[in-house]
Amino acid sequence: MKKRSLKIKLSLSGALMICALIITHSYLSLAAILAALCHEIGHIAAAKLYKIPLNELKLGIFGASLMSKPLLCSYKSEIMLAAAGPFVNLMLSALFLPFCKNEFCSLFIAASLFLGLLNLLPIYEFDGGRILYCIISYFHSQEIARKVIFAFSFILIFSLWT
Repeated sequence: MKKRSLKIKLSLSGALMICALIITHSYLSLAAILAALCHEIGHIAAAKLYKIPLNELKLGIFGASLMSKPLLCSYKSEIMLAAAGPFVNLMLSALFLPFCKNEFCSLFIAASLFLGLLNLLPIYEFDGGRILYCIISYFHSQEIARKVIFAFSFILIFSLWT
């Protein structure tokens, strides 16, 4: 049996963002990168658990995205896969909170909590958007789900922007 490898693609903007975070030498940058890494490991662990083959990890200016074949295994497994990243962030925040005694730990908890909650927003391409898309698609068509997600995305982004 041939073992699949996970290809990692780094966009120029993603590389520049990572370099900028590293160059700043701040605890916040390191905490944010560590929280994002834990988030993606959550998705990878869920993919392994549900036997979803992952073939690509794309790193860009707006974060990372995992690509699988087939693109959608089942609504249940897609929901679990999408929820796994934010779940890891929120659980790590809760687990570390009672033992946090230094600045880096506090920054990691804040970054992890922020990343987990942000990703649960029902916005297109966010984990929360994927979850809502699967729930709506289960009861209605994928076309209706897509329209609802775009509407939610527009409303939330517009609301957060103003």
